[in-house]
Parts: sequence; C-alpha cells; structure tokens
Amino acid sequence: MIGGRTICAHDISLIRDLVTQHVGASRSALARRLCEGWQWRSPNGRWKERAALGLLRELDRRGWIVLPAAFPTPLCGPFVRVDRAFEGEAEPTPVSGHPSDYRPLRWELVRSTPQRREWQRLLEAHHYLGAPRSAGATLKYLVYGRGGQLLGVLGWQSAVPHLGARDRLLGWTAAQRARGLEHVVNNTRFLVPSWVRVPHLASVLLSEGVSRLRADWWEQYRVAVWRLESFVDRQRFSGASYRAANWVSLGWTRGFAKRQGRFVHHGQNKEVYVDVLEPRWRQWVHADPLQPLLSSSFLLTQRLSQNTPTLLRRRRMKTIQESWQPKLPPTLKLQAQDLACVAPELAQFTGQFGDAFGRIELTDLCALYVQGLLSDTARKNAEAIALNLDGPGRGRGLQRFLSEYAWDEEWLRQKPWELCAQALADEQGVWSVDASEFPKKGDDSVGVAHPYCGALGKTANCQSGGFVCYRSPRGHALLDARLYRPEGWFDDAHAQRRRQCRVPGAIGFQTKPQLASHLLEELWRSGRFPGRWITCDASFGNNEEFLASLPVGSLYLAEIPCTRKVWLAAAAGHPRWESEGGTVDQLVGDPGLLEWQSRKLAEGEKGPIVAGFARVRVLVRADRRAGSERWLFLRNNPDGQIK
Repeated sequence: MIGGRTICAHDISLIRDLVTQHVGASRSALARRLCEGWQWRSPNGRWKERAALGLLRELDRRGWIVLPAAFPTPLCGPFVRVDRAFEGEAEPTPVSGHPSDYRPLRWELVRSTPQRREWQRLLEAHHYLGAPRSAGATLKYLVYGRGGQLLGVLGWQSAVPHLGARDRLLGWTAAQRARGLEHVVNNTRFLVPSWVRVPHLASVLLSEGVSRLRADWWEQYRVAVWRLESFVDRQRFSGASYRAANWVSLGWTRGFAKRQGRFVHHGQNKEVYVDVLEPRWRQWVHADPLQPLLSSSFLLTQRLSQNTPTLLRRRRMKTIQESWQPKLPPTLKLQAQDLACVAPELAQFTGQFGDAFGRIELTDLCALYVQGLLSDTARKNAEAIALNLDGPGRGRGLQRFLSEYAWDEEWLRQKPWELCAQALADEQGVWSVDASEFPKKGDDSVGVAHPYCGALGKTANCQSGGFVCYRSPRGHALLDARLYRPEGWFDDAHAQRRRQCRVPGAIGFQTKPQLASHLLEELWRSGRFPGRWITCDASFGNNEEFLASLPVGSLYLAEIPCTRKVWLAAAAGHPRWESEGGTVDQLVGDPGLLEWQSRKLAEGEKGPIVAGFARVRVLVRADRRAGSERWLFLRNNPDGQIK
C-alpha cells in the first residue's frame, strides 16, 4: 500500500508504460494522466492529482520507475518585502473602535481574478510570509466591515500530510491517515492589517471564519471539515487570538518542511494550534466507540510536557559577550561598560539589513553569521559558527541561509553603499581596485583553482576575486567584490561541477580586470562617492584594456612592472629612448635621465621616513599613437626597492 492505495505489480507496469509513452511530460502532467486512466477522483469529483503525484514520487524513490527531473523551487518561497506599500498606493485610513461597530461582517469568498489579485497583493505587502503557493484544495477570504472597511485576509488549504502532534493525538495508521487527511484543513494565512486597531477583532474573525469555512468547503469539495490546524511563529506572535477563539495548543513542530518529495530541516519550530470540530473523529478513525472524544479538556491533556523551544531571536545577541574574545591591540584599553555596548550595537547594525530577507528568521541567521565572523571561531564556516555560538540545532539553518534561502541581493548591495556614502563621501575620495586570493580547502567551492596565492606566498588551493574600495579623509571601506571563476571552469569537463555549485548558465568567463571594471562602473554611475582618482596594482595597471575602460573623467595612478617597455616623449641627448625605448629598469639605470627629489612619507619611531621620487613623460606604444602618452612616476623606497 502506497499513499493509502493498494498497488499491485500490474499497476506498476501500467505506470511504467505511462511514463515511457509520455517522454518529456512534467511530473504534474503524468499525475493528471494517471488520474484520468484510473478515474481517480475525490468526493467532489475533482482529479486527485496531489495524491497521484505523491504516489509517483514514492515509486520513483523506491526505484520502480524513473520520473523526469523536478523543476527547482526556492526553499523559503519568493522574496517578500514586509510592510512596504506599493508605489502609488494611498495611505489606508486607520480603523479603530469595537467589533460591534463593524458587524455584520461581509465575507467575500475569493473567486474572480480581481479578487485573487487583491488577496495576493495584500499578503505580499503586509504579511511577513507573503502570499502562499496554492497546493491542493484552497479557500481564500477577504473580510469587510458593514461600511466597506477591509478588516482581514484569510487563507485555508489542505493539511500537511505529516504532523507529529496530529499523529500522536489520533494514533492512526498510514492507511487511516490516507483516508482521513482530507477532513483536515490548515489555516495558511491570517492577516489583520496594521492600520486596523480593533480590540478582539482577530478572535472574532477566527470564530466567524470557521463557520463560513465549513459551509464553503462542503459546497466546493463535498468534504466535511473535522479539524483545523495552524502554525504560530512564537518569535512574532503570542497565539492569544487563537486561544480566545477556543483553539488549543498541542505542541511544537520539529522544524521540517517537505521540498521536492523529501523532508528538509530548516530549524524554525512553530507552535501547533488545533480546533477540533468533530469530537467523534478518533472513534470514526478506529471504528471504535470506546475511543475518547476529542473534547477541549482531552486535548489539553495531550499536550506534551515539554519546555518551550528557546526563542532564538531574544537569545542570540546576548551570547556575543560570552563567545566573542577578540584579540585587541595592546594599546587599546577597554572597560566593562565598553564591552557591554558591543551586543546592542551589533544588533542595531545587523538590523539595518533585515529588509533584504523579508522574514525575521533570516534576519536572525544573518546576525548569527556576522557574530560568527567576528568571533574567535577557528574556522569561519556555517557549521563551525553554529556549533560554537548556538548549538548543533542551528547548523543546517545557517548552511541553508548561505546557500539556498532567497535574498534581495540588489537591495543588499545598495544598502551598504548608502551607509558608506553617508559616512565617507568626500571630494578628496580615492578609489582602489585590487584582486586577492584566499586559501580554500577542498575542490567543491565555486572557482577553486591552484594558482599562486599571495596570502600564503606560494602556489596553493584557493579562490580569487576582484575588489573595489573607497578611501577619503573620513575613513575607508570595501564597497563591492566579485568572485573570479578561472577560464577552465567553463569548459565541458567542469559542467557537472558548475551544476553542483549552481552556477547560473548565463554567467561566462571574465578576467579579473573585466570583473573590476564592471564593479567600478556601477559604483561610479551611482554618483554616491565623489573623487576622481583611481588606484590599482600592476595586474590592472599593465592591462591597457582595463585602463581604457575606466569611467570618463577619472584619473588613475596604476602600478606597472619594472619590465614594462616605454618610450620617452622627449629626451634631449638620448635619441635611442625616443626611437627604441627600453624597460623601466633600464630607464632607472641610465644616468642623467631622471631628476630625483626627496619627500617625507611619514614620521617613524626612529625619525622621518624619506623616499626619493621622480617623474618623466613616456609613451606606451612605439608608434606614438595619440592617447598613448603617460606620466611615469617612480618611487625609490628607503630599502632601495623602486616602485
């Protein structure tokens, strides 16, 4: 028996033939054809496509059939900005008073396309989870007061197939679950808009909503509703409105969600609330009149005597003082009151980026990750940070935060620019473009190769990237970065690795100068950071294509290698340098060509640090083409090294 239906060898053979005959069809299309072939319908006459899809997935898992690849879906849903009004939307009129002032309530069952758009628009703008994906049987409501005021938005949907609190309460078998699950309905969304401030309205909507739901569910699907369920995020809500409407808390979820036919642990425990509309349900499930009635008093006795899971949002920032042991410069003297400020300041800092994630859970994971980067954790990966700061239960959640959860990446890039511009923008600002390598163990990370690693001073396994920084008299900051992917990563031999690392197919090979040029152009175009000078090292300064791509109106100071060949624009008494040219090393060694001047760089412990400087007008092309003329600056350091 699979999914409540007895499957024989003949059925499996028919399903194999179905999959073979419809090569290229999606899993949903195969489920629909299976329902049509078996005439597999629900009591209301609709095809049981959801059950058929579950059956196909189970047969595929057991290796009896081979299904086409499933389309990838985001693990935390589409990105949603919370409490953000749509452009051009008028500010809603505040609603206050007593529930009796708005009765009788007008309940609109969402049927038409304009109603569906309004229902989804309200949830996307004002619910912290946004609008849900519809799966299975669903009913949606818009609730208005007698004067036409919008008071609430509700959504109901087929229940999740596996729930520990429900299975413990009923004690049913898999076959009994398959037959009885259609009588369970889940409250997927419940929104009272922020401008509605009517005491006790939430519990009133829940109470009236249950009566409407039972009638409409029967009319729509010809199935009686025996039990209602809802999951309450206790980091955000107390659940008081459910308790006031006579719902009962049965326990907590274990933090799992079903994705692509498998259960994935996300670590966000929620409280399970239920409203049993048919007390005899357990008797009917077991066909035993001696089974207890599911009364409110019985439900209260079934709640597990367990401790409430720690509300991590309230705990995490407090732990930083216990876990963070920074290595302070010996001259820096900190008092106890200075350290006491660290946690609230860090919480305030990370809180500025919450809108990039939409959900409070992801904002908390962001705060945990930033705290881990600042801590003395030896290895700065997700698993090590979670184990060191928050226990093993958060490891999977932090890994998925970095690799799977949806971020508003563009907003998250723009926000730090805005903050940096407020703190650093100055007419004397200078841009710095650079590339850097950082050691990386293993071969599974994106862009890993075996080049020369400057951080280690040798050839080693590492990743590399391009970086753009900004410095002014007010301070300095790293503004943007992009991971470099070696050219070998884009050949056919690396196709499987690209898929495993989820490298988008539209991304092609770019050199480090091309990466840096793209980053700099976007920042320059934003207009947030004044300053015309751009600096870079020899890996960029020796690349004429990169220098030519710099923004119009900019000035640059670019390092070049001493082996670079140049020609003097004018060299009285040295005609060879105008016609044949030579390397910078040869230019320095030719007496009488350069006029050196000494300048103080800084005050050192043993007196002033002085270096020699010289400049000369040169050409970088033998054909003396227009635009190839440059100033060549040279610096002779105190140790004799010439830059």
